[in-house]
Amino acid sequence: MDSEYNIRPSDNTKREQLIEDTRSDFDKQIDEALHLSLQDCINENQINNFYEDEIITNYLNEISVRREKFYKLIFHLNKLIRFDKDIKEIYEIIEPIIDAYCNQYIQQYEVDEITYDKIFKIIGTIRTDKKSIELLQKVIIKKNIII
Repeated sequence: MDSEYNIRPSDNTKREQLIEDTRSDFDKQIDEALHLSLQDCINENQINNFYEDEIITNYLNEISVRREKFYKLIFHLNKLIRFDKDIKEIYEIIEPIIDAYCNQYIQQYEVDEITYDKIFKIIGTIRTDKKSIELLQKVIIKKNIII
């Protein structure tokens, strides 16, 4: 008796009728062209998004690599700027340059000969990573004065 109450009633029957396609050949061709164009657009967007993601990833990786190269130099300078005003002055000059280089805003920065000599004279006295100093010499260059 209980099993009669647990049975689900049957669904109503549905009657469907296929509709004949009464569009003209021109309308069918237009619809097909729109469909193909939409598919091409979707594919191009996927390719562009993939390319954009790849460029952003490469950009962020390059930022990380560049920051890592200057990490020791910046670390040592940060420790010394509390005790030496000359190093603090040099740090205030080179820190924005290094930051701009690391963020790929610049490849090189030109300074006058006096500033260049002062920067590398003072930085040469610091015990730090020599590779980062060499790289800094490639980033900060002397300005050629033409008279």
